[in-house]
Amino acid sequence: MSLRVAGRWAGAFFLSAFVAYGLGSALSGQPAGVALVVLNSVLVAAIGGLAFRALRRAHPGAAWTYLVARGAEAFLLTAGIVLRDRVGAGAGDLAYQVAMLALGLGSLPFCLALARRHWLPRWLALWGAVGYALLAVGTAAELAGVAVGVVLAAPGGLFEIVFGLLLLTRGFTPAGAATTAGPGTPASAAGPGALASAAGAREPITAAGAREPASTAGAAGAGPDGSRARRAALAAGLGLLLMAVLAGWANFAVVQPLVDTDAAGSASRLPARQGALTLAVVALFTVACLDVLVGWALRAFLGRTRPTVALLSAWCRTGYAIVLAVALTHLIAVAGLLRDGAGADRLAAEGHPRLTDFQQVWELGLLLFGVHLLLVGWLSWRSPTVPTWVAALVAVAGAGYLADSVGSLLPAGHPVQVSGVTFVGEVVLMGWLLAHAARHRSPGRRVVPGPDRRPLIPAR
Repeated sequence: MSLRVAGRWAGAFFLSAFVAYGLGSALSGQPAGVALVVLNSVLVAAIGGLAFRALRRAHPGAAWTYLVARGAEAFLLTAGIVLRDRVGAGAGDLAYQVAMLALGLGSLPFCLALARRHWLPRWLALWGAVGYALLAVGTAAELAGVAVGVVLAAPGGLFEIVFGLLLLTRGFTPAGAATTAGPGTPASAAGPGALASAAGAREPITAAGAREPASTAGAAGAGPDGSRARRAALAAGLGLLLMAVLAGWANFAVVQPLVDTDAAGSASRLPARQGALTLAVVALFTVACLDVLVGWALRAFLGRTRPTVALLSAWCRTGYAIVLAVALTHLIAVAGLLRDGAGADRLAAEGHPRLTDFQQVWELGLLLFGVHLLLVGWLSWRSPTVPTWVAALVAVAGAGYLADSVGSLLPAGHPVQVSGVTFVGEVVLMGWLLAHAARHRSPGRRVVPGPDRRPLIPAR
């Protein structure tokens, strides 16, 4: 599928998703409404996949971020319609707001990448970036309890309509390509932008699934110390650092004190923790998204050692992130009960079991997480770059998570949390990745814009 055809499909999905979600929301509570919202989620995920396919060559970071953001949006919109029916309007609204926050933040690099590729006029890319930023700000205000309505969401929504119409006319191509070349025009007659796209199809594929020019692929990707490996190490290290901060606060400061008490204790504590629980939901869902990005960044960094094993490790961490997202629907339900003003009896009857369900589903997902760390430890041990002691600590951390996850399934329980000690391996890996990226920082290089790529700041 060419970029032009993929872009036209994306444009059709943009416009169709608007119609599907609008009608589905109007028919809330009816089977037709649920079906339309699910259809919207499928279209949203497809938009992310098509955009990822178009941008992963030149802008892998923006492509991965947008793909994960659209996937998170699709999951949360579907979960929201289910929670609205089973729990109440508060849970459905919270799921929708977290979905819009993911969309707003994840679309910012996407708009900048489109401008760099010259696939959007500068004014339209700026409109999109500002619109999505306003969407994120408005959603954050709503999550904090400040009602702003749809005012801040309107610019981003209008941008998606205009962008969808534009994609229908020319797809993912530079501004002049749609008018200078017809469907049957050969690449040589379609202008330099088409030649660049055609050349991209013959470019070698990197360990991260991206392509780069054949003239530089060998030099840049000659080993794990190349520029791509450094960027992957930096992305994984920063992601792990942010995850440690967010998950540490959300789990140990907010969720665990509520889980470790009885139903009556949870019911008495929950009303005072409504704001903190909402922030914990946002933080832990951010962690789930970062888990996906970190898993594939590690695959890019270690993929040259054993590509198949690296791919399996990335999918294990992605599977764990999906299980975590499913577990978080129970926390969203509890926060939704608080938004709906549920009394102590309902909080004790529904809130505490939901908190327990969150913990149990999360612990089940740690099976996949432990396997992921074991595979990363083995890949690190086989890598000529990672020290053996780092690889050993990472593998021990994976074994600790596996032991805790299996122990939680035993009838007698698991009295000792092994991962409370072995998690040090994750911290060591994070520190080593950041140090490796800092040591192998490449000198600044001047990027010469191509025919379908232009600098964000024009020359004076």
